[in-house]
Amino acid sequence: MRKIILIIMLTTIMTGCSSVKQTVNNTQSNSKQEQTKSVNTVQSDKDTISKAFSSLLESIDINKSLFEKGYYDYKGTINNNIKIQMSIYKQDKEIVGTYFYEKQGKEIKLKGKSDEKDIILYEYDAAGKNTGIFMGTMKTVDKIEGKWVSADNKTSYPFTLTLKSNIVADVYGKRYAVALNTKSDKEVEEFVSKIQSYVVNGDKQQLAEQIKYPINAKINGKVVKIQNKDYFIKNYDQIFYPNYKIAISNSFTKYLFVNYQGIMFGQDVFNIWINEVTPTVGIHKLMITAINN
Repeated sequence: MRKIILIIMLTTIMTGCSSVKQTVNNTQSNSKQEQTKSVNTVQSDKDTISKAFSSLLESIDINKSLFEKGYYDYKGTINNNIKIQMSIYKQDKEIVGTYFYEKQGKEIKLKGKSDEKDIILYEYDAAGKNTGIFMGTMKTVDKIEGKWVSADNKTSYPFTLTLKSNIVADVYGKRYAVALNTKSDKEVEEFVSKIQSYVVNGDKQQLAEQIKYPINAKINGKVVKIQNKDYFIKNYDQIFYPNYKIAISNSFTKYLFVNYQGIMFGQDVFNIWINEVTPTVGIHKLMITAINN
């Protein structure tokens, strides 16, 4: 009798365990189905958004674009308080360029289209992944206003861009060609960054080596011809007085103004001009050819 009772108890326990296991398996299965459904829904939403933007982009006729060939440099804001700088260039069938946040300085690639009133620019990270979209309108190229939207369409901010300068250039990637013989855009901006670091750190010795003499500069408000680096070093603190040093230290080293006279680095009337110089002996090199202090 006791054996019969024990067998019945074991059978009941095993049946219960089987039932619990089945319940857990069903719950896990349902949870996985819900997760899969959620992921599929999000992916579907992304696909829908992507198709909508692509359709909008295709509707823009680049042949009606207000932009001519060359660089268009803008300053502006996202969300009214996040400062940015942007430079775009019209190629045959698209608009290309970059922008950066002033606090970070890291360039983000742009690609899109524009017509007589609309502009759409997709932004991409270093890996080529789309991270956002600028959708703007304009009456002229002087001002662009619109909305920046994140790639997943979950975040959007208003943006405004105001034209700073327009640089004529026949080829994208050769912004400074009009003033150069052999140096690339990258070499120019690396040189300018080096100059800025010397000014920030007060490295007058290194800065003196980057100047083509003789050169004019103001000393105590009077324009003086500086004949050599020794004289420059001796009067450095009067040449790079506080306000001038601040202007050069706080200037951006990208999207520099250029014309046939050279490349300008600085702010407004406080600036430095750079040119490619050919020494009597040696190779072409970038040097400071004007100091406007």
